Amino acid sequence: MIPACIIGVGGYSGAGKTTLIEKALPHLKRMGLYVGVLKHAGLHGLAVDPEKKDTDRFFRAGADFVFAHDAEQGFSRYPADSMGLSGALERFPRSLDLVLVEGHKEADIPRIWLEKGRSPGQKGCLQDTSGHILFRGDPACLDRFLKCVRQELGRSMKERTVHAGLLVGGRSGRMGRPKGLLKVNGETLMERSVATLSKVAHRVVLAGSARLPAGLSGMDRLPDIPGGRGPLSGMMSCFRWSPDSAWFISAVDMPFMTTDAWQWLLSKRSPGAWAVLPRLWNSRKVEAAGALYEPMIFGFVESLAEKGVSALQAISDHPKVIKPVIPSALAHAWRNVNTLAEWRGAKADLRSRGWA
Repeated sequence: MIPACIIGVGGYSGAGKTTLIEKALPHLKRMGLYVGVLKHAGLHGLAVDPEKKDTDRFFRAGADFVFAHDAEQGFSRYPADSMGLSGALERFPRSLDLVLVEGHKEADIPRIWLEKGRSPGQKGCLQDTSGHILFRGDPACLDRFLKCVRQELGRSMKERTVHAGLLVGGRSGRMGRPKGLLKVNGETLMERSVATLSKVAHRVVLAGSARLPAGLSGMDRLPDIPGGRGPLSGMMSCFRWSPDSAWFISAVDMPFMTTDAWQWLLSKRSPGAWAVLPRLWNSRKVEAAGALYEPMIFGFVESLAEKGVSALQAISDHPKVIKPVIPSALAHAWRNVNTLAEWRGAKADLRSRGWA
C-alpha cells in the first residue's frame, strides 16, 4: 500500500462524484498537495487507448506494460485481470499526499458519500458507519468536502508509524574512540540517544558499522547502503527498512538532545509537508540529522544518492520540505560535537546544567 492518505468518494450513478472531484482538485493543489485519482469503471469498461493505434497494438500483442507520453502528459496500460483496490494503488507513485478513489464501494477505506438530495432529518458532512455524507444540492458541498479531506489527511498523518534511525557512523577514532562511545555519567552517547528516542518513536534502529556498547548489542542494526556515501547512506537504509513509516533521523553526537526537542519536531508536522528540517534562527542551514522525514520524500533522497550527492543539506532544496526555526529554549538540543575541544566544552556545559 502506498503511504498516501486514501479517501473514497462514493455515491449512486448521477450523484455528481466526478464533478465534485473535478471542482475540488484545484483547491487541493493550492493547498500544496500532490493528488492522485483512481477511477474504478466496474463493469462499464474503459476506452482510453484508440483501437489499432501503436500503443493498443503493443498491448493486444501481449505487452505486460505499455507507457506512452508526449511533452505534456503520459499514460500507462497493463492487464488488470481481477485487480482489487490494493493492487491498483500499488501502481501509483509513492510521492503522493492524497489519493481520491471513485468507485470500489466495497473497500474498507475512509469514505465521503455524495447523495443527490437530502432526506428528512439528515445533516451534511456527518460521520457515521459509511463515512462523511454530503449532498449535491448543498451550496456548501464543496467546502464541506474539502473540510472532510483535511480531517482525513490529519488523521492519516497522525496514525502513521514513526520510527527513529540513529546514525552511529563507522569505526572512526579521531576523538580517541568512536563518538557514540564517549560517556556522560557512565552512559555512552549512543545509549543516551537511544533512551531519548525510545520515548518518542515506535522503534529505534541503529544505522552504521560503529562498535556498540554491550547494552545495545541486541538492537536492530542496519548496514549502510552498498556504494552509498556519508550519512545519506545510513538514512536510506532506514527508509528502505520501513518505507511506509515516518522517520526521526538523529546523529549520535548530540549529547544535549531531549525528548521535548523531538516532540517539538513532531508538532511541526503538517499534511502535505514531506520533511521537517529545523534550523537555528541565525542560520540558513537546516539540521538534517536531527529531523523528521515522511515516506513521500524517500524517492527524492534516493535520487540524490543516484546522482552522487552525499550532503544532507541538498534535501532542503525540495519544495515540500518545511524549515521551522528552533525555539531558543530548545536550540541547545541540536548542538553536536566533532572535536575533542568541543567534547570537553560540552561536558563542562552538561555539568553546569546538572546533566553530568
